[in-house]
Amino acid sequence: MRFTKYNSLNDILSYPDMQKYLKIFYSEYLLDLYPKEMVMEPLALSEHFGKTPWEEPFPIVADQLLDAANVILDFTENRTRACIPLWKSEQGQWTLEDEEKGDKNQVFLLVPVQTDKKKKPAVIICPGGGYEEVCFSGEGNPILNYMEAQGYRAFILRYRVAPDRYPKPQMDLALAIQYLRGNAEQYAIDPNDIMVLGASAGGHLCASEAALHEKIAELVEEEIAKEDPDRSKKYEKIRARPDKVCLCYPVISFCKEPHEGSFRALTGANESLRMSLSVENLISSSFPKTFVWACEDDDCVPVSNAKLMSETLKEKGVECKLCIYPGGGHGCGLAFSKEAWSWSREMIIWMKGTYSSFEED
Repeated sequence: MRFTKYNSLNDILSYPDMQKYLKIFYSEYLLDLYPKEMVMEPLALSEHFGKTPWEEPFPIVADQLLDAANVILDFTENRTRACIPLWKSEQGQWTLEDEEKGDKNQVFLLVPVQTDKKKKPAVIICPGGGYEEVCFSGEGNPILNYMEAQGYRAFILRYRVAPDRYPKPQMDLALAIQYLRGNAEQYAIDPNDIMVLGASAGGHLCASEAALHEKIAELVEEEIAKEDPDRSKKYEKIRARPDKVCLCYPVISFCKEPHEGSFRALTGANESLRMSLSVENLISSSFPKTFVWACEDDDCVPVSNAKLMSETLKEKGVECKLCIYPGGGHGCGLAFSKEAWSWSREMIIWMKGTYSSFEED
């Protein structure tokens, strides 16, 4: 079963528990933008009547709804994806009941179930949301579909956010990386080619975990050992360092032109963590190869964060590519309607376009 633009908003919302799932996989406030008089009409029609207050073409909002609804169908009905509850011994599937329990129960990795046997690179997508939410709608589901089209095995991490604090989100990502390496054969991935891709606060998550992976992996091991000592021994032997990093308009510094909202949400405004969680202070020469991009007109996370990340990586001798685009603002995801639209193409090519449908000029 798949939804298309010939279904109405009402068709989608009438699917069992769809509205509950959309609170996680879609930005709920976007539903309020759909014209009330068009909810029974095909999305292909209603999208021409909707408007966004930030001048985004409304068809993009409708596309994001379809992406979210179809991802939900994939793990609830089609069984082509699953939500793996990483902290629950990786057994069964995450459920709405887990969501109600909070904390570690809310953490899952969206994974493909039916894959071919050809080994491919993996990407773990960490959407942004200021460490207050995980924005699947623009920075999760569309990027998942895009990366799969480029030949990657793509996964989305639903990590913990406020009121949970550091290091919980970083532990979630470390565990996701270890889980994929430990199950590389099952997912037909190259365990030595795992990229993490994060947007905004998700960029800070990816960058900080990459820098602190050894320390974070120890915390994961300690946490798992409380409930399953045998499992903790398994993860003790698996690296939590990503092989590559892609940062989209990232939060990097909590000291120089910081995004204060992300700092408060991640740390509870603990000033003792401001310096130690500013990524520019954490980078060593062993940091993974990194692609970073942002837009000059970003009025949420200063573009200086991306530039600072690039400068620091180059100072440490780390392979890095920085792309700064004149327009696109913040939170633009794939940015197909913006001046930054080419970032994904440039990233795929730079990350050794062997697996891409694009060819290097």
